[in-house]
Amino acid sequence: MVATRVAATKTILRAAKSVLALPSSIDGRMLPRCSGFLIEYDEKSKSGIVVTTADLICSRKSIDDWSGRDVHCPNAKVYVHLLLLDSTSVEGCLICYQKDYNLAFFKISVGQPIQLLAINRRVEYAQEVFLLGRDESLYLTIGHGRVLYCDRNLNNRHHYMNVDSTSPECVTGGPAIDLNGEVVGMASIYAREAIIPSFIILKCWHFWRRHQCIPRPHLGLKFSAIKFRSVPQIDKISREYKIEDGLIVQEVSEGSLAEELGVRVGDIVTSFNGLCISDTVELEHVLLRMSEDHFYKGKRLNSKMNVKIGVFHMRNRAKREITLSVNVSESGEVVLRGSYLINPPSGEEIPVPPCPGKSFMLVLY
Repeated sequence: MVATRVAATKTILRAAKSVLALPSSIDGRMLPRCSGFLIEYDEKSKSGIVVTTADLICSRKSIDDWSGRDVHCPNAKVYVHLLLLDSTSVEGCLICYQKDYNLAFFKISVGQPIQLLAINRRVEYAQEVFLLGRDESLYLTIGHGRVLYCDRNLNNRHHYMNVDSTSPECVTGGPAIDLNGEVVGMASIYAREAIIPSFIILKCWHFWRRHQCIPRPHLGLKFSAIKFRSVPQIDKISREYKIEDGLIVQEVSEGSLAEELGVRVGDIVTSFNGLCISDTVELEHVLLRMSEDHFYKGKRLNSKMNVKIGVFHMRNRAKREITLSVNVSESGEVVLRGSYLINPPSGEEIPVPPCPGKSFMLVLY
């Protein structure tokens, strides 16, 4: 135990040198204080790219990410405290922010090279992580826990992975590191205990560098994953419906094409463009790839994309493939439940679970 603690301490202290404190304000009013870290440094221009959460410039935060009620202030004043340079404070210039993925990227001027943390694109369920941030006194704050084998809260976007850590809010935007000190994600604590996986962050940044935007197809649907249900429920789905994997529809947005085509709460989506998807984080990665292909074909923001989904309808136990012509946008998707008769799942069907907690966790070693 002592050896493990010593190793973990050394890992955290090495990474701590790259953890940045980011205060922000609008018209003299302080906004949520967050943390961040550098993902790029350019020796020629003496500048760096800081990634953090879009919560940093959010003046009004809803408990439901899908409600469209968040208010962001792109003109907010943001300062970055550089601990490696004697706590030097520099102003951050906003490059872009993305509401769906809750990410913000800032450019800062740095007179000398700054240590970049190694980034591991792979994050596993049940993996042990440390969430690092800095408070208003620049004091290092640390959260510790495991990535939970469960769905994220249904009020949260699809790309979050829950963690069983109680961390101070100031770690939001800071790095989530593994036992080797490599970044596997970004801490996101406001209204949730979760991380944003590193591969989502890098995919978004690389997309912006190539196209100066970070789009996402708006499906008008919210999902949960079959694989996170209890073992008896998974067995029941397999036996009765002959479905081994997929996503369960939890919300269908009012007025969406999915609603018009008969998709309802409790239905199971078994494929997207022929690909089987097992959880919502994987779905978001696939949607980013679809956006890349869309732009490669010469399409642009706010154009239509066809997404073919395989659907199993619970009310009549029928399988079919439908095509959704969806908007590709960088505005945050709003999903509000429609007023149609939704045929809620009964005990003979698939129950819609409450918001995920810690009552069921499959730990994989």
